Amino acid sequence: MKKSFLYMRRITISAVFLSISLVLKTIFSFYIPMFGQNGMSIGISGIFSIMPSILFGPVYGAVVSGLSDFLGYILKPVGTYLPLMTLIVAMGGFIRGALWFALRSKDSKKMRIVVAVFSALLLLIGICNIVFLSIDGINSEFYNHVQKENINTDNMHLVSKMLIERTINTKDPSENLVTYITFVTSGIIGSATLGLFLLTADLFISKKFHHDTSKGQITQLLIAMIGPGLFVTTLNTVLLRETIFTAWKLLPFAVVWIPRVIEEILGNTVKAYFVAVLLSICKKHPSLKELINEPFNKYKSSSKS
Repeated sequence: MKKSFLYMRRITISAVFLSISLVLKTIFSFYIPMFGQNGMSIGISGIFSIMPSILFGPVYGAVVSGLSDFLGYILKPVGTYLPLMTLIVAMGGFIRGALWFALRSKDSKKMRIVVAVFSALLLLIGICNIVFLSIDGINSEFYNHVQKENINTDNMHLVSKMLIERTINTKDPSENLVTYITFVTSGIIGSATLGLFLLTADLFISKKFHHDTSKGQITQLLIAMIGPGLFVTTLNTVLLRETIFTAWKLLPFAVVWIPRVIEEILGNTVKAYFVAVLLSICKKHPSLKELINEPFNKYKSSSKS
C-alpha cells in the first residue's frame, strides 16, 4: 500500500511539473529562425519538464519529456509534427535521469575540474572567434560593403567561412549574420562565464553551509543536463535536416549544428541554476525526502549488484 502511494505521489507531482511546463511553453516561448525556418525554441518551460527526471529518475524523465513535447505541439503547433522527435526528446529525459542518478553522489571536486576545463575551453573558443572574425572583417555591416558574388572565403578562418556559408543565400543575410556572430562570440563566452560563475557559487555554498567542498551538486547538474541536451540536439538536427528543413542539406552539417549546440549549452547552463534551486526546495520539504531518495537508493543498489 505504501509503495503504491509513493508511486501515485510521484506521478501527481510529475503531472504538476508537466502542467506548469505546458503553460509556460504555450505562453512564454518563441523561436529563433535558422535558414528561413523555425530552428531553435527559446523558453523556460524546460526547467519544469526536467524536474521529474532529477527527482524521480529516468522513467519519469522520459515520460514527462515526451509528453511535454507531444502535448506542447498540440497546444501550440509550430511547423510539422515529427513523432520521432518526441521519441528523441523522451530518450534525452531518460538519459538525463540516469546520468544524474549516477553522478549525484560523486565527489564534487572532480566534477568541478571537468566543468572548469570545459568552461575554460569554451571561453578560449569564444575569444578566438572574436579575433578571427575581426581579422577577416566579418561584422554586422559586412554584406553592406561587399558584393555577394565577389566574396572569396578561401583565405578566411573556419568560423568566418561557416558564418558566410550559413547566411549568404538567406532572405536577410545581414540580419542572420548578426545572429550567428552573436552565437559564436557572446553566446559561447556567456556560456563559459556562466559555467564558471555557477562553479564558484557552488564552491562557496559548499564551504559556507556544508563546510565541505565535496557536498555541492551544481557541477553534477550541469553535466547531467548538458550531456543529454547535446545528444537530443544532435539527433534532432539530423532529423530536421533529413526531413523538414531540406535546405540545411546544402550546408555542411557543422554549420547548422554548431549554433544549435551553443544555444543548448547556454540554455542548459541557465536552467541548471533554477533546477538546483527547485531541487534544494524539494529536499527541504519533509514529505518529499522519501519520494526523492527511494528511487536513488534502488538505482544505487542495482548498480552495485
